[in-house]
Amino acid sequence: MNISKLILLILILSSISYSKGSTLTHPYGINYLDPVPAANLVRPENNIIIGFQKPLGLNETEILNSIAISGTISGKIDGKVIKCSGNKKIIFKPSIPFILGETIVVKLTRKLLSSISSGKRDYAYSFNILSKKAQRDAYSSTSQIQGNSNFDFSSERSRQDNDVLFDITQLIVSVDNNPSNGYVFLAPLAVATQLTITTKDGAPYWYAQTGYGGDFKKQPNGNLTYFDGFQFKHYELDQNYHTIDTFYCGNGYITDIHELRVLGNGHAYVLAYDPEVVDMSQIISGGDTAAQVTGLIIQEVDQNKNVVFQWRSWDHFAITDAWHENLLAHNIDAVHGNAIEIDNDSNLIISSRHLDEITKINHVTGDIIWRFGGKHNQFTFLGDTLKFTYQHAVRRIANGNLTLYDNGNWHSPRYSRAVEYSLDTVNMTATRVWQFRHSPNVFGSWGGYVQRLDNGNTLIGWGGTNPAVTEVQPNGTTVFEASYPLGVFTYRAYKFDWNGSPVAINNQSVTVPNTFKLNQNYPNPFNPSTIIEFGLPKGGNTTLTIYDITGREVDKIINNVHLAAGTYKYSFNGSNLSSGIYFYRLEMDGTAVDVKKMMLIK
Repeated sequence: MNISKLILLILILSSISYSKGSTLTHPYGINYLDPVPAANLVRPENNIIIGFQKPLGLNETEILNSIAISGTISGKIDGKVIKCSGNKKIIFKPSIPFILGETIVVKLTRKLLSSISSGKRDYAYSFNILSKKAQRDAYSSTSQIQGNSNFDFSSERSRQDNDVLFDITQLIVSVDNNPSNGYVFLAPLAVATQLTITTKDGAPYWYAQTGYGGDFKKQPNGNLTYFDGFQFKHYELDQNYHTIDTFYCGNGYITDIHELRVLGNGHAYVLAYDPEVVDMSQIISGGDTAAQVTGLIIQEVDQNKNVVFQWRSWDHFAITDAWHENLLAHNIDAVHGNAIEIDNDSNLIISSRHLDEITKINHVTGDIIWRFGGKHNQFTFLGDTLKFTYQHAVRRIANGNLTLYDNGNWHSPRYSRAVEYSLDTVNMTATRVWQFRHSPNVFGSWGGYVQRLDNGNTLIGWGGTNPAVTEVQPNGTTVFEASYPLGVFTYRAYKFDWNGSPVAINNQSVTVPNTFKLNQNYPNPFNPSTIIEFGLPKGGNTTLTIYDITGREVDKIINNVHLAAGTYKYSFNGSNLSSGIYFYRLEMDGTAVDVKKMMLIK
């Protein structure tokens, strides 16, 4: 027997038993492992996360000397250790990625374990690195938002430079009957996306063009976030609409559009789709021997962009749970997660569209707490024989119930609705207590959102259809409804209080200038705000930066964003700067550059 395999066998036999998807229970005080023991299809770039019930008393050097990581191909694996989560977790970051097809063995010595438990011996476990990368490994979430629609997002990028964007004022309001206070947040998509804030009556308040984006919303910290589909990141904007942070997946995964939840401690939950090569003939008769099956990854990242929690559908869901999907196909989107909700007990609730399932997950251990809907439903539906299919946007609301957008792809006839359930997790019943079904029927095959507002009204974003947004009272009376022109859709719709400036950023005119041009700001001198206007004769990656007189960068208003040809106006607020001379520099595609001077007088 190969010596590495013999060592692996000894280590595995010395391990404490672990049931895949179940709580870790052993005397060593470990309550979380990623990858989980015996995990398959692990990315070579994956770090190792180990969580403990109590804080570790050892420093990072002592911890590194108390663990051993090895691979059946790599041999001994070096790396570094990071302590996080109040010293209750350690992250091992290998110095180089693992090797395709190898098994990784993790050994924790008694020196480490005795510092947090009464364990008297070592603990070891193993997991398996994927053997072959999928052809879609450079995965784009732009293809995944489509659902069952025929709208081809991938072609929109190539047409962006040649088409004139739709006019944002074309939001067509059909009902305006005293809707609730607040501003409506939309991200309509035609040739490109325009992040949009309107008044409660649908009038334009602020908007900004991006190449391809979505999930534009206000986070609990008061800032705005949106997804950039070219950079595969979520961007955070302050109340002056300046980029202040980005959020993205780690461990080799590409960030997906569907959800970002920023927490009060600066951490955030993000998700990724994970296409991997699977021999489906071992799972279903006649299956493709090299199918590309897409799973779901949920990650919590900290302020330093370390992944401190990871949940993989491969460890908890069976591919056959996707009961509507063609499991004989070459490409199988098995989960299609589209929402993350932080429950009142800090655990997670996720929506998996292709399972017709809402799932609650323990945010400490990663265990499944319950499954609602779909093939493995644990609840008895009361007052709702229809159930939900291909749903989006689950949320826990103030009264303790759950709301979601039921796309209804598998209803007969097909129609979408907003629905609210009361879940009894003792008697395992799910009672439908409220729903709104449009008259006539509206069917949005993809996207959509349901938001319960503070006054009891409900805002519904219909996703891939029109109307774009509807606000209804508890009795079903519509107080606001608006649509976009044919072929323009918005992934979600939200309503929030907002104190940001109403000045329109990226206010593109329909006139395309003949030359690259940066105009003088106005007013100038200014205190504290001024307008910077420029024109682009063609589309390109654009950056607009502010410098002080010493050449030090003080603000980056546009950070390498792809803008289409047109004329733009940006508002710059210098309230946090001293009086003096400043310079603003416009650059497109690294070749066209112009600089102008402006003066701030307080």
